[in-house]
This record gives sequence, structure tokens and C-alpha cells, in this order.
Amino acid sequence: MLTPNFELDQTDDYLIIKIKARFANVNETEVDVNGTQVTFHSSPYYLRLNLPGEVEETDSSSGSYDWESYVFTFTLNKVNPGEHFPDLNLINKFLAPKKDSRTINPSIEVLNENYHDDDDSVIDCDFLQNPVSDDNISCMKYGFANQTQNGFNNFSGEFFEIIEIKDPDNLNLGKRKSLQIASEISEFSDDHYLADLMTEPDELKDILNFKPFWYHTTCTLNDSHTDVLKTFGNKEYLLSKDDKKSALLSLVDIIYAYCYCIRTNLGEENSESPWIINKLSSTLSWFRSFETFDETIQSCVRRSLCFPLYRHWDLGTLVLSDVRKVFENGCVCLLTCLLDIYKLFNSSEPRYVLNQLYIKDYCIWIQQLNSTHFDTIVKLFEENKINKGLLQLDLEELEVAAMSVEEDLELIKSELAENDNSKTIESKLEKLQISSSESSLDSDDDEEESSE
Repeated sequence: MLTPNFELDQTDDYLIIKIKARFANVNETEVDVNGTQVTFHSSPYYLRLNLPGEVEETDSSSGSYDWESYVFTFTLNKVNPGEHFPDLNLINKFLAPKKDSRTINPSIEVLNENYHDDDDSVIDCDFLQNPVSDDNISCMKYGFANQTQNGFNNFSGEFFEIIEIKDPDNLNLGKRKSLQIASEISEFSDDHYLADLMTEPDELKDILNFKPFWYHTTCTLNDSHTDVLKTFGNKEYLLSKDDKKSALLSLVDIIYAYCYCIRTNLGEENSESPWIINKLSSTLSWFRSFETFDETIQSCVRRSLCFPLYRHWDLGTLVLSDVRKVFENGCVCLLTCLLDIYKLFNSSEPRYVLNQLYIKDYCIWIQQLNSTHFDTIVKLFEENKINKGLLQLDLEELEVAAMSVEEDLELIKSELAENDNSKTIESKLEKLQISSSESSLDSDDDEEESSE
């Protein structure tokens, strides 16, 4: 059976369901309405929706089919007129969940559409800043919320082009962290960083002034987004509190990489976009699992100063503001970013495996969270500020040395101008160059005479 494209809308008194089913057998279409569940069957299509409120069929309910657009439209009465059904644009929330066969530790919490803000399992700012348990640090898992293990045993070598660890199934989280930081310190280029600092690229001003879509538009899911979401279906996630924390922090890391890509390309995408998102996110390139919010943003900014074309402190920290804004905008904006990443990775082999390990599950899972989770991340951005000393790249020392050299050059130029008012600085430098050349010739003559 095929899951058809569908969309949900509402008025104060009605729920409106539109289902596009081009090859449906209209004469044998069946619709069953039972409280919060609506089932649609019209071979070869089947759809079962679990709604956030009760609906019913009455004399004022209606159903129709448009032969030109191939769309069924069903208007059903709300059992409680005036009730607002939330998040109708997040279609995965209402699909019947798929059973997850993965084994989960006994300490779990069930996250679904009935999850409430007053639940005592909501992660707060303090928990996101406290280190995880030693047991989690020593585990060998990776993927969304650290739910995958032994996934690379049968993978070919091509996949190790996109990740920077060669044996993820035998490398625990603590070791990944230390190896990642050591690699970044080794890869950091003093010259590249100072070049962007002292002689800013011409296009950097436009990049810093650019306003990506999350600042000036209301994010909505288009048809291509809903087409992809429909293929994901739905599933119920059983996560420990530490795993949920890990998932939220890694989401910050992945969205940072995406925001950097969009900003530096002025809102466009190019052939390098999948690489830069993959490379900047240590979640995707190292299977990193973060212990605190602080170390998450430190990793983000440090990698922005080590690998991409533009390596500038102001740019790296500005992207943190972009990430904060995306979380502030909420679930639909996050979904828009994740679905864009999904599309890019699917067209960039072998990065599609990252979709299976991370992006697909994130797209489903964040629809099951309430807004307080995103608000918590926004609050952390407001309360925690990054500084250069935390990155272990000696940035402040480099900048002091570079500024000292710059001041010395300016002083030399100033002295040349003051000591010889009859000549320009250029003439003075030319005279010094000629003198240096003559000295070199004299030295050569002396060497020849000595040789004779």
C-alpha cells in the first residue's frame, strides 16, 4: 500500500483533510472516523491518522473528489467545537508510529504527541550543562541519540571518506572527543587565520551583513518537504535522559554547520555545500556526542576556524546567533533546515548514510518535542558566551603578535617620512633596495678575489 500526500487544515468547528491520490479507485474509497483516528483506504493508497483531538461524522460533514487535481477533500466536525488542533503542518506526528526494534536500556522515557510541558522529564539548562555519566562516555555507540552500534562492520571503505575516524565501532565517546580536538589543533593554520584577520576578503563584509531566510520569513513546509516527510512515516522513540540530551546538543552542532554553509554562500547552495556541512559538524564527521552545551559551541566555532575557506572569529560567532534564531523560530524552521540537509546528502554519495544515521530520525523526533525544548536551547545561547581562550588554538597570542608586527611596520613608514621630507617613502625604499643590491655585488666580487 502507498501512503498518499496529504495536508490538514482547520476552522473553529471543522477539521479539513485533503488527500492527493491520483491512481485511487474512487468508487471503492472507504473512510472510517473513530474519535482521534481517521482511516482512508482507496486502492492502492492507505492512510491512518492519529489526531490531537476528536472528530466525528455528522450531517454537516462532507467529502468530495476533484477529478482535475486528483484530491479528496473531507470536512469532519470537531467533537469539541472551538478546540484548536496544534501543529497540523507537522504531518509525521499524525501518522501511525512504526515499531522500533532497537534495544534500549531500562531507564527510559517515552516521547510522543502527548508529551506535556509540565512533565518533570523536560531537560533544563542545568542538565544540558552538566557532564554525562562515565558509562555513556565509555560507550561505543553513535548515530541519532547514540542508538546505533556495530553499524560499520560491513561498510565499504568509501564511507570513511566522509568520517574522520577509522573504527567507530571500537572507539568510545571519550576517545573520539580527545582525538577530534587533537586533530583540529593540528589542522589549524596560523597563516590562514591571520590572513583573514589582517586582510579581510572583499566578500566577507557581504557575508557578515547577509540576512538568511530564518530572519525575515516565516518558515513553511513546501510540497517537496511534505513529500519527503511522508516517506519517513513515524516511530516512537524510547530514550534515556542522557540520550535525549545528546540528541539536542548534536542538533545544535548540525544546525550550526548548515547555517554556516547558507550564510557564507549568501543563501545559495553549491557543489561544496554537502562537504562543508559534513566537515563542520563533528557529530557527522566524528560521530561526536557532547557532554555540555559549552563544549558543543566551542567545537562548532573551532572547526569553523580550521577547515572552510573563510576562517574569521566574527563570522564563526555570528553563526552562533543564526543557530539561536533558528531554534527560536521553532520546529518548522528546524525541519526546513534538516530537510535541506537531507536533500543535499542524498545527492552526494556516500553521504546518504548520514541521513540514515542522523538526519531522518531528527526530522521525525523534533516533531514530537514541545516548544520548551527549543526555548531551553535559546536560553543557553543567551546565557553562555564563548571566548577565544577556550578553543585551545592560541588565538589571542597570535593576534597580539600580528598586531605588534603591524604596528612596527607603520612606525617604520612613519619614521621614513619624517626623516626625509625631500623624498617620498617609495623613493626611500627604492634607494634602500639599490644599496642592498650594490652591497650584494661587492660581496660577490670579494668572494671571487678570495677564490683567486
